Amino acid sequence: MSLKHCLLTLACLAFALPVLAGAPEAIPADDYQKQLFADDFSADKLGKPWTLYKSSSVVKDGVLVGIEEQDGGHAAVHQLLTEPYSDVELTVDLKFEGSPSTNLTFNQHKFKGSHAGHLCRVVVSPGKVSLRDGKTGVFNNEIFKKRQAKEKLTAEEQAILKRTQADFPVKLEQHKWYTVTVRIKGDLMQAFIDGKLIGSLRSEGIAHATKDKIGLVTPKESIHYDNVKVRVP
Repeated sequence: MSLKHCLLTLACLAFALPVLAGAPEAIPADDYQKQLFADDFSADKLGKPWTLYKSSSVVKDGVLVGIEEQDGGHAAVHQLLTEPYSDVELTVDLKFEGSPSTNLTFNQHKFKGSHAGHLCRVVVSPGKVSLRDGKTGVFNNEIFKKRQAKEKLTAEEQAILKRTQADFPVKLEQHKWYTVTVRIKGDLMQAFIDGKLIGSLRSEGIAHATKDKIGLVTPKESIHYDNVKVRVP
């Protein structure tokens, strides 16, 4: 190969690398200046902004202990209703104490455009973190109905499910505290653990403009939660 050809090839690769490696940069924490809510669970029970669904959870020793209701048929949901927002940062300390995962959810109260107003979420388990656009994907009304009825999805619907979820491997230990942060900016959602960016998902449903309900969702028993903070720009 001639020297000229080699140089041309290297130049082309140099220009191509930023495109090939172009994962989104971390959304800065400084983008979120207004605190909407904070709770360190120092009271002996959940305060008024919280509501529970299918939950036997308790506040004990300054920690929210998430426990699914026995025979309730649904994971324990701890819901926080706030003023409407589009961009948001949720930070929560959590510890696995037997439960296989937790869902950090962002919904709109009484929204009918997706099942139960589900918009987007981050699912954290000891081995994986999943980012999901539920509004466009798994909780889209038509897709949700077909899945519930065990009907076959079209190729287009299967493609939608694939592009509205992103999975990232992690190694988290039981009985150890981690600080999990979720940041949403426009159609981009990112998950951080102990300040480290774990993964990103860009999808249209994430940009829903009037999210107003955050959930900490615990299947089985149990997840410990502490130091919940919600901030917006």
